[in-house]
Amino acid sequence: MKVYEAEKVATARKCMVWTIGGLMALLLAACGSTASIGKEGGSAGTDSASGVETTPSKGPVKLVFYSTSGWTPEAFNERFGDAMRKKFPEYTIEYIQSGKGAGLADLMAAGQQIDVFWQAVDVTIQQMQEYKLEYDMSDLIKKHNLDLGTLEKSSIDAVRALSDGKMYALPLVINTAALYYNKDLFDKFGVPYPKDGMTWDEVIELAKRMNRTDGGQTYYGLGTSITHNLSLNPQSVPYVDRKTEKATILTDSRWKSIFENMVEAYKTAGGAGKNPTQFVQDKNIAMTEGLANLFLNLDMTTLNWDMITYPTYKEATGKAPQPYPTLFGITSTSKFKDEAFQVLKHMLSEQEQLSLSERAVIPVLQKDNVLKAFGTKSKYQGKNFQSIVSRKFSPMPDKTKYDSKAQPIYNKYVPDVAKGDLDLNTAFRKIDEDMTKMIAEEKAR
Repeated sequence: MKVYEAEKVATARKCMVWTIGGLMALLLAACGSTASIGKEGGSAGTDSASGVETTPSKGPVKLVFYSTSGWTPEAFNERFGDAMRKKFPEYTIEYIQSGKGAGLADLMAAGQQIDVFWQAVDVTIQQMQEYKLEYDMSDLIKKHNLDLGTLEKSSIDAVRALSDGKMYALPLVINTAALYYNKDLFDKFGVPYPKDGMTWDEVIELAKRMNRTDGGQTYYGLGTSITHNLSLNPQSVPYVDRKTEKATILTDSRWKSIFENMVEAYKTAGGAGKNPTQFVQDKNIAMTEGLANLFLNLDMTTLNWDMITYPTYKEATGKAPQPYPTLFGITSTSKFKDEAFQVLKHMLSEQEQLSLSERAVIPVLQKDNVLKAFGTKSKYQGKNFQSIVSRKFSPMPDKTKYDSKAQPIYNKYVPDVAKGDLDLNTAFRKIDEDMTKMIAEEKAR
């Protein structure tokens, strides 16, 4: 855990007392107070520089951020913490990294205060609800005049769905799926680079050309991610029907083409183990699918790489994958809800969203100038960063509280089908059975 103490800000204001009969006591009381808009000990008002509405503080403000993601303090600070402290030097911004002895259950048992909980969209609200940390921010959104209409729509819709119509969190940034390729391998074997706009069928055929052994070294044409291929599918198929609370695997015909594609990609990749880390470190994979922030989480400076638009399905030509937002929720136990909201609102300002976009972090503010700046200040120059943000995201389907546990069930049987141990129909029936059991268990909790 790394604690960052904000520099204390002291303000003073001299007052002139007017000796006018009935106002004497009131004015003397005002002169005895200390006021500073937007600063510790300040009065309510609006910071004209940022449009952040301020509220009277309750003394020293410490905001504790926590995520079960395992992010390092350095990563948190680079994306969020440093900008928060720069704007609000009077607040202490503390980040607790999860790990051994610092899991959410551990912290709750120890009575550790958490003011803002954050994680990926499929787990944030569920984990908050497990410990009764959820808090509806709808009133704060109105009070501080945050315009949700400027943010990526399906991310907001997902929060409302998971919050039963409320707003238990706000999306600050987005992830999605991307396709990377090793330029050196394509050069080595004289095969043209992949291009934007390719379908999965075209990518799979290209991968087959790159599958080979040369000089005793095995090269793989494609690395796959079953999880992201299914969960971010551009056809926006939900795992669970929100109305019936039943799995959609047997009732939505779109799953058939998605699974057929995934199975073929998995077979082409040669099975498990061909992941993005191997793509970067071993340099023996020609292409790999993965999250669009791969280059933010792994050092790719020694790899001659680029990227293209995530492949589309022939049934959904030209459609981008779904967004995968990161949500930040103010907790029910926070004593500084207004202050925490001010910080989150600032991170959604055009200034901060533009800064994130320039560093190749996908902004949730989907304005043209913000998106056009994507990756322009990344340490990886000359990359096809626009391939990530040039297309409008496919909408996320209706989210349910079962999604995080549904995901591994849907993934489970792809390897067996690819190996020929199961046919697709049998796999679908098994998925449906497993889903029915899981949902029943969740309802009984």
